[in-house]
Amino acid sequence: MRKVLNYVFAYLFLVVTGALGFYVIFMEGRRFFFTVLGLTNARVQTINAVDKFVVIVLGIVFLGVFMFSEDYFRKKAKGGVKDLLRAFLMVSGMLMLVWAGFQAPFFFSVGYKLGTSEAVSYFSKLIAGTLLLVSSRYLRSERLHTI
Repeated sequence: MRKVLNYVFAYLFLVVTGALGFYVIFMEGRRFFFTVLGLTNARVQTINAVDKFVVIVLGIVFLGVFMFSEDYFRKKAKGGVKDLLRAFLMVSGMLMLVWAGFQAPFFFSVGYKLGTSEAVSYFSKLIAGTLLLVSSRYLRSERLHTI
């Protein structure tokens, strides 16, 4: 029964990271490329061509991340809840840091005034991603009690 529960958690974590990954990779990634093209004063035809290419590439990247996460969570489910939670925190932390990286051109481009709420939102993504990665490392410690 415990193994079944571990696999249920693994696939719940996969759904959460899949949704977060879809948003980060497709929505924020595409927005990132539009921002970069806007900063270079590209022509409309170039933007359309790059957009179609970027959607295909981001789709392949998302599929790769999803397949990696599914395999990683399934393997960690065999080790127990602690290993599974550590894997979830690591994958979610990496996605949060990628999200912050995709938003960097908005906040560091020439002439963009960063408001207080935008700065808090941006830096909270950086801090949350870092905390998730650090907490996944902390769970690796052998001094912790088993869950």
